Amino acid sequence: MRALSSAGALPVMLPHEAEFIDDYLGVLDGVLISGGGYQFPHPLLIDPATVDQEPVEKVARTRFELALVQRATERDLPLLGICGGFQVMNVAAGGTIVPSLKSLRPEWHMHRDAAPYEEAAHEVVTMPGSLLSEIVGCDSFPVNSLHSQGVIEPGVDASTAAVAPDGIVEAIERRDRRFWIATQWHPEFHISEADGCLFDAFVAAAAAR
Repeated sequence: MRALSSAGALPVMLPHEAEFIDDYLGVLDGVLISGGGYQFPHPLLIDPATVDQEPVEKVARTRFELALVQRATERDLPLLGICGGFQVMNVAAGGTIVPSLKSLRPEWHMHRDAAPYEEAAHEVVTMPGSLLSEIVGCDSFPVNSLHSQGVIEPGVDASTAAVAPDGIVEAIERRDRRFWIATQWHPEFHISEADGCLFDAFVAAAAAR
């Protein structure tokens, strides 16, 4: 909320009521899907084998956020996803997430067992020609990292915008929308100037709409 306010936005938190999504989007200029550890592997972020064991509010949040992303994308509202929001947006774009990165490859543990949010954990490299690279104005920059789930391939409707040195996808985007970017790291902690540039660009896109 502070990062949005600092960039000039008036942030509004949304109750997870899917029946009101169209009403919400009718008065908003952009949507940010935050992190929070509420995401599930599959399909569509909710694993049928474990959904009955999860708190009701967690299931409601994942279903709400997925529907919110899909409807906001249809309306071409500026969208920014962070961490869990990045994973939701990748699924909305036709992709999947890896439930446990370090179970798939032990060396990927560094994405979870890394420095605190307030410190850089590793670099990311932006893809040439991506909107993200245009926004941040550099080829690489440091980011924080604290996630056990992850993405190794972008959804079919999205493209990779940045990767970590070990190949984990760290940002995705859609160039067929006015602003549709999601990052696995948490830019609200402003580890580098690139993080501030991303928030500024998101708010500018919302204001322009």
